[in-house]
Amino acid sequence: MSTSGPHAKRATFDPSKYPPFPKDIPTVKLDTFSFAELQQGDEALQDRLFHACKVRGFFYLALNGSDMSSMQRDCDDIARLSEKVFDLPEEEKEKFPMRGSLFGYKRLGATKTDAQGTPDSASFFNIAKDAIFDNTDRWPLPSIILQEKQLIRRHMANAHRIGMKIMSVLATKIGLPEDGFEPYHRLAEESGDHIRMTHGPPRATAHLPEIQTPGHTDFGTITILFNWLGGLQMWSESSRDSFDNVVDPDATAGSNSESEKPRWLWVEPPPPNHAIVNLGDAAVKFTGGLFCSGRHRVVPAPGEQGRFDRYSIVYFVRPEDKAVLRRLEAPGIPKTEALKEEDETTAKEWINKQAKGLGYSIAQ
Repeated sequence: MSTSGPHAKRATFDPSKYPPFPKDIPTVKLDTFSFAELQQGDEALQDRLFHACKVRGFFYLALNGSDMSSMQRDCDDIARLSEKVFDLPEEEKEKFPMRGSLFGYKRLGATKTDAQGTPDSASFFNIAKDAIFDNTDRWPLPSIILQEKQLIRRHMANAHRIGMKIMSVLATKIGLPEDGFEPYHRLAEESGDHIRMTHGPPRATAHLPEIQTPGHTDFGTITILFNWLGGLQMWSESSRDSFDNVVDPDATAGSNSESEKPRWLWVEPPPPNHAIVNLGDAAVKFTGGLFCSGRHRVVPAPGEQGRFDRYSIVYFVRPEDKAVLRRLEAPGIPKTEALKEEDETTAKEWINKQAKGLGYSIAQ
């Protein structure tokens, strides 16, 4: 099927039927780390992880051979659940809006992706960690999600544990105790942690951009992503200061001079039993700018993969709502005044501010 025509056919979530990711498009090379080897204390691997978190803040995490190897199966099940959620009638999904919080349903086209007001092309449903662990009704959920609370709770706990293990490795590298980040990310405390189930329809045309999520950095500390199709893109420069004058990678294909400019690069979807992990703004703030919160966006999958509905399952590990986002004291954290004006900003205030900047309404 030609990629220049519309991809309107709806297909059931089934990764076994997805075509391979194209090999002839510009991609970013990310390091891969074994979670099992990180757990075993492989120092050379931990040094490489430390470097990756300072340079790009994105990497693949292999879960096979570890006590987290069942997460892929759970994520497949949650993706199938999300397919059912997004297949609900629109009026049913609209009963669970993002009102007064970041949790709930965002319909397709609800946010703008550029200064011209172009609407986004994806919908998502955010499930609050506290709604699942505390059995609170502050953030109501559809019955089909409530029926799978055990599955969702298990995935949240596992993703949070992965995130905090990685942060413990980074803590030791900067001279903090191994549990140096733990007091700011206790699972039992109220926070912005959540699962995001995202659905993007098949690509309408082969032309970019057709933005599902506009360019941004994640607000929290660390993000655990499972996706099965392409669509994730990273800004080619690790510095946020280089984000001006975005160059569309499709427009630069085949031009050596243009391809050297900062631009969007595709991130190949992870192999089975792998996740994509990235650091967020809170990790940058806690470490005085030492770590990188890489800028990224999501578009429909390229090539023949674009014929399929795109689903992703993300878990955002965020600081506790009351945690103040200030530089921590440790030998490996640079001393800087750059973040002084944010010294009394709580995680909840920071996340709400950033969400509004992306166009997410959290008005009461």
